[in-house]
Amino acid sequence: MAGPLEERFRSVRDLLPEYRVETARGRIVVNESGTWQHNTLVFQMVCRLIGPAVERGWEIWPNITVYLGQNADRYVPDLAVVPRRPRMRMEHAVYGDATVLLVDIVTAGSVYEDYHVKPGEYAQAGVPLYLLVDPLQCTVKLFGRPEGGKYGTEILVTGAEPLVLPAPWEFAVETGELW
Repeated sequence: MAGPLEERFRSVRDLLPEYRVETARGRIVVNESGTWQHNTLVFQMVCRLIGPAVERGWEIWPNITVYLGQNADRYVPDLAVVPRRPRMRMEHAVYGDATVLLVDIVTAGSVYEDYHVKPGEYAQAGVPLYLLVDPLQCTVKLFGRPEGGKYGTEILVTGAEPLVLPAPWEFAVETGELW
């Protein structure tokens, strides 16, 4: 049964479908769609991930809510890579542990949430890989191996270094042209 925050979340999401509606620490957060620079980085990440995703029969979804548990926050990453027909909470929400990879592009207003809040919640929900693309610092950070409510590995690459995604990906994301 949905609680009051969940009901308000659904109402706001239904009222503002063109916005990214999330819940974070007991509050509803409405984010505008990204700038052209943000959307360019989203596009560049799609271009890098599409080949390996298609080869493995996965799909890349923008603007899907990630269900992290009954009382957990609801986030909408920039991209969610999922297997075909992943386990869904509702038509607009995929279970976190049913994803293959979540990707967020860091913005000035999302730094704290992206680096300090989301990794813990994603790890607790079993999201296998969480990738942060940070144009403010020209870095890419990968969180992996969720265990005990936190990620067991964190890999940070800077500048033009390639980032090797572990199994089931097993390929390098070229980051040099992102910046």
